[in-house]
Amino acid sequence: MQAARWMVAGIVLSCTMAVAAQEPFETKGILDAVTVYRGQALVTRLVDVPGPAGLREVVITDLPGRTVEGSLFAESADGVEIRSVRYRLRPVAQDVREEVRALDEQIRAVQDQQQANARHRAVLTERKDYLDKLEGFVAPTAGLELSQGVLNAQTLKDLSEYVYEQRKALAERDLELAREERALNEQVGLLQRQRNELTGESARTVREAVVFVEVNRPDGGKLRLRYLVDQATWFPSYNARAGADRESVTVEYNASIQQMSGEDWTNVEMTLSTATPALAARAPTLDPLKVTLASIDAVPQVSGKMAYTQAWNDLAQQRSQAVNRRNLDNFIASNAVVQQQQVKDVNDFLASPWQAELDNELNSLATRIQLLDLSATGGFRGKVEGITLVNEGFSVTYELTGRSTLPSRSDQQLIQIAALPMKAEFYKLATPLLTDYVYEEASLTNQGEQVLLAGPVSAFVEGQFVGQGQLPTVAVGEPFVLGFGIDSTLRASRELVEKAESIQGGNREVTFTYRLAVENFGSRPAKVRVIDRLPVSRGSDIKVTLLTGEDTLSTDETYRREQRGNGILRWDLEVPAQTFGLSAASQGYKFQLAYDKQMTVTGG
Repeated sequence: MQAARWMVAGIVLSCTMAVAAQEPFETKGILDAVTVYRGQALVTRLVDVPGPAGLREVVITDLPGRTVEGSLFAESADGVEIRSVRYRLRPVAQDVREEVRALDEQIRAVQDQQQANARHRAVLTERKDYLDKLEGFVAPTAGLELSQGVLNAQTLKDLSEYVYEQRKALAERDLELAREERALNEQVGLLQRQRNELTGESARTVREAVVFVEVNRPDGGKLRLRYLVDQATWFPSYNARAGADRESVTVEYNASIQQMSGEDWTNVEMTLSTATPALAARAPTLDPLKVTLASIDAVPQVSGKMAYTQAWNDLAQQRSQAVNRRNLDNFIASNAVVQQQQVKDVNDFLASPWQAELDNELNSLATRIQLLDLSATGGFRGKVEGITLVNEGFSVTYELTGRSTLPSRSDQQLIQIAALPMKAEFYKLATPLLTDYVYEEASLTNQGEQVLLAGPVSAFVEGQFVGQGQLPTVAVGEPFVLGFGIDSTLRASRELVEKAESIQGGNREVTFTYRLAVENFGSRPAKVRVIDRLPVSRGSDIKVTLLTGEDTLSTDETYRREQRGNGILRWDLEVPAQTFGLSAASQGYKFQLAYDKQMTVTGG
């Protein structure tokens, strides 16, 4: 038994000596991968841990200035076990970044020149003071000699000229030094701005991750360190390129990335994501809804569709903000608790007042939304228009092919996600009620494997830039439309040909006849979709009847299903080349309004 105790003591002593024998290993590691979110980025460093086997402290240095404290996470890549991870700040004499140190040296050199300039100006001041004293001596002496009749005119002349020449030389030198001082100040300001673009804050502090590991192999192993940085985000943008054949469009999907994290991402695997980097893992709990009766006068009333829609949208927006706070607060709080080692089990955190407070906020908003449904007055049927649906969970991830490099700088940097060739149906679109211009558009379907997020589009036809537009979010397999600018060879017009009015009993009947025309000044025929509209009555007090033009309306199924019922009229015209004036392609239609003769028509 005694021998066993000595054996255990010997093992403990040998382990202690082994730990003490291995000095902390300091390294920067290698940036291996970056996932860019909206507002943050998750950075992964790959770290080689040398042998021998045993416990060891690994210090990973030069973490960027925008590291989110509490976000550090380490995992084994090969041959090591992670025991603990902590974040620390260590002051240093010089900035840790090469380019910042170079700027600091330039700033110090210019500051040395500023000090030399200041010393030269101080000497000038002393010389001016000396001249003042010299003048104070010469003037009384000259007056005394003049009164005694012994004035030496040549000596007085020489002294006066000397003083004037010295003052002139001092003034010129003072002006020269002032200009030099101004230039040096401007130079220092420029260098300081360049430094601020690189650092954004003082970088005379080293940010480090201290990882305590057990190395399992004599030749060492590897670990991955991951951490979040802020001041990093991305937005989608597109180039849409159409050829002369008008049969296909290549959609270039780009990411405009802005990263000022404080470290350059060099030769990394890059992923772009719209997800939230740290969501709460547990769903909020829905509490029971208890209701009672109260006097109508005691409760604010919401009446009618419009008031209901506005109130619902306000509450939905508040709920979305509360969900985001819950996700972020859970992430920050849980990491802070773990870092401070205040809990032994994750359930301790989930049961904390912190968590309950976040869930209570969501339940309070849910109660207000449900009571709005229960208490809103002025009953209505069917779908309520104008409701804003907040999509909280929609996320897309793009893994870029190859490896990418993005330095830390203030301007946006462009990286292509994909180039997607798509079959396209081109057509011309004329809406003469809005504009005489005729636009070219293309109907496409997203046949790729990636969701296209909403973003700006730059359109090109045969290599020439034709304009900019906006692309909505397009799911895989979903059709969408891209604009390709104005077709200058086409022009549209709308003319009220006739308006007739009569009284029939208690009703006023007004008939309108319109002529829509498209002129083609080009050398090729064109297919043009001409769009106009009928007024649509909100109730039954105005009767609207299309008298002519119905039989020539477009037979397109999508148009018939989605637009015709809202009073939108569409005709698909074939416009021959060189047709304008009286020979322009045209479409006429006539409609009638019937309403109480004591009333008039107004918008609303």
